[in-house]
Amino acid sequence: MKNYNFTIDGEAFTARIVEHNEDKVVVDLNGTSYEVELAAEEPAAFAAASSPAAPVSRRPVKAPSTPSVPAGSGSVTAPIPGVVKQIQVAVGDKVTEDTVVIVLEAMKMENQIPAAVAGTVNKIAVALGDSVLDGQLLIQIEES
Repeated sequence: MKNYNFTIDGEAFTARIVEHNEDKVVVDLNGTSYEVELAAEEPAAFAAASSPAAPVSRRPVKAPSTPSVPAGSGSVTAPIPGVVKQIQVAVGDKVTEDTVVIVLEAMKMENQIPAAVAGTVNKIAVALGDSVLDGQLLIQIEES
């Protein structure tokens, strides 16, 4: 079987699928075997391994909900690809322009993302740990 080499936070991993069927996959990760159950509702996705090898996010990268958002709108979008580390508001919160509403981590740096308008948060489109793409909607603010 084919080996897959990848790096997470500077640590190198080699993975090899040893066995697979409709219900499970056996993966050898750096010499340790893990039995991974396949989720019935998402056949291509893997359920959590019986003992994780590293703190790896198993959430898929979400496609941007809109390719671009007009400037000056109440939409807070990701300026760069990254991982959601903090959500500093909740639906219903009132924010002012330049209030930090979310923190993204990209290339081991935390990036504080501010609101572009004052208003009320009416939608949070991401969750902690989500991987996001450049331009993806993060938070929607209804201007006041």
